[in-house]
Amino acid sequence: MKVLVSLCVFVPLLALATAEEEAVLESILRDRSHIEETLRLNKIAFIRQHGIRVRIHALLVDRYVQTFKEKMSFFSDPELVFKEIVDDPDKFYIFKSILAKTNVSKFDLPNRDAYRDFFGINPVSSFKQLSAQCSYMGGCLLEKIERAITHELPSLLGSINSSKNPTLSSCEATGCGEKPKNRYRRN
Repeated sequence: MKVLVSLCVFVPLLALATAEEEAVLESILRDRSHIEETLRLNKIAFIRQHGIRVRIHALLVDRYVQTFKEKMSFFSDPELVFKEIVDDPDKFYIFKSILAKTNVSKFDLPNRDAYRDFFGINPVSSFKQLSAQCSYMGGCLLEKIERAITHELPSLLGSINSSKNPTLSSCEATGCGEKPKNRYRRN
């Protein structure tokens, strides 16, 4: 009889423990899926940031090469001409011309001294201009990078976000055509 009584007390406790374990397991699985999704989003954002840095680097190297070719003459010393360009890039508007391009911020530009070191290791004669690297069938490399930065990676982020919350209607996201209020304007 004592065994039956203790068994009757133990079985509901076992069921309670199983329900709690299921809730904990469900919570752990939900947290794990949230962590995996966040990692995917962060990885895509990091790849996009790296693509932006690669684009800016390509534009800067192209501008250095273009300036070098413009300043070279038949009688000039290539090393002296390029040393002058690298030592004073502001004189040749290297960085200002890159800032004039779309989607380039002054905070995205690397340090000027980094290019002195870069061209100390990699001679300018080993680079072609970006326009010379375009092919008829393959297109231009810079256009591929820009397309990835502006279209492909954001759409990948959007597809991950849309699979996360597919029930969100367009009215909830946009406010159904309502214009946002300007908090700083007097009514």
